Amino acid sequence: MNNTCAVIPAAGAGLRMGGNRPKQFLSVSGKSILERTLETFCRLPFLSHVFLVVPRGHLKEASALSDAVWQRWGSRTRFQVVEGGPERQESVYNGLQALPAQCHWVIVHDGVRPFASSTLIESTWRASHATGASIAALPATETIKVVVEGKVSRTLPREQLWLVQTPQVFRKSLLLEAFERAREEGWTVTDDASLVECLGATVAVVPGERTNIKVTTPEDLEWGEWFLSKRL
Repeated sequence: MNNTCAVIPAAGAGLRMGGNRPKQFLSVSGKSILERTLETFCRLPFLSHVFLVVPRGHLKEASALSDAVWQRWGSRTRFQVVEGGPERQESVYNGLQALPAQCHWVIVHDGVRPFASSTLIESTWRASHATGASIAALPATETIKVVVEGKVSRTLPREQLWLVQTPQVFRKSLLLEAFERAREEGWTVTDDASLVECLGATVAVVPGERTNIKVTTPEDLEWGEWFLSKRL
């Protein structure tokens, strides 16, 4: 049996998108954002389980959606829906708690990044086997300044700055250790690799994809419609 699982956090409310419906369930070219993400993961040959983490009020909807994807693609990958927490970090932790004992590697990928290619996911997965942890990221192409109260504080060296994406892949034991330590120490971060870095572990970087956007605003939905129309 394959020993790699995926945790897909999709429990956010999507407040910046507006409206009353969480953005992960919004449609892009006839399919929900979350459905498109799941379709990519169910076709990965090295993946055994996907743990989809969603808001409490959408457990049934997410289960029906994942069942439909599984049946449509005839996937051997198993899906399980997990209730999320109030913040992303708690949601990922809930997903980690559901992992089976035979899982040795974990892919964490935002449910609202539906355009990540299977090639990117596999490349990041392979890179993790050398160090125990890997992330997809893009080098910064713009000058980045630290701004405090509307004024420039300092300019950061662009050549050292990368914009972090998901997927992020970890040895399960390492990621669990990092999350348990975070709970003990009260660490709060915005991505999972940051917790692993706090343990002093090495995190490999794989070049990401500019099309691997995190759908956050109505403009991102419009871009997604355009992008998918060009792929047809």
